[in-house]
Formats: sequence, structure tokens, C-alpha cells
Amino acid sequence: MKKWFSVMLALVLAVSLAACAKNNEKQAGQSSGKLIVGFDAEFPPFGFIAADGSYDGFDLALAKEACSRLGWDFEAVAIDWNSKDAELAAGSINCIWNGFTVTGREDEYTWSDPYVDNSIAVSYTHLTLPTILLV
Repeated sequence: MKKWFSVMLALVLAVSLAACAKNNEKQAGQSSGKLIVGFDAEFPPFGFIAADGSYDGFDLALAKEACSRLGWDFEAVAIDWNSKDAELAAGSINCIWNGFTVTGREDEYTWSDPYVDNSIAVSYTHLTLPTILLV
């Protein structure tokens, strides 16, 4: 089971990087083999600033591991989330990798396959239903 999960994770990483780095060589100021990830540093657990001041989070760890496996350089850049498009256009980043949902933006970006299901679910048994008191 662990081996299957590792293979699937590696495949998702490769697809994600391929989508992020598409046309990387054609963008001014960027060389192939370097992923400059723009992320929202106020979106834990996906991206945040750790107690020691370093950048941390699930998405950054995933991007860093993908770069390691591909032999690419990795750079994380904390950005103002509202300026992500300007950052991409300016070439200061070449990938957005931070809890970025596809829905409603299908034609605006080049996407990888989703790797997180953002669904909300509630699970309970009839024995653990909370009692609501009306006062």
C-alpha cells in the first residue's frame, strides 16, 4: 500500500510541476529547472511562516520534494494573494502552488490534476448527536 501511494504521489508531483513550468523557458528572466512558487503565507496548513521565520506548509513541502526528485532548484516566494496574476506576468514567480481552487477559473490558468479534495463532510452516530438547548 505504501509503495502504491508513493508511486501515485510521485505521479501527481510530476504532473503538477509540468503544469506549473509549462513554457518556463519562454518566460523572460526564467531558466528551465527552477520553480519559483508564489504562495499565500497566511493560509495554513498549505502555506505559512513558521515560528523560526522560515516558509512552511503542505504545498511548499510537496513542491520542494517534486523539485528534489526532478533535480530542479526550488524557491518559495510569499506573495500578496490578490496580486498573484501580476506576479506571474512580471515573472517574479512561475507557479502558484497554494490551496488554489480550479472551480470557476478553468480557462484562466494551466492546471495540474487536483491533489486535495476540499469537500466538507460531517460524520456522527445516532449516539453522539449533540443536544441543542434553547434558552
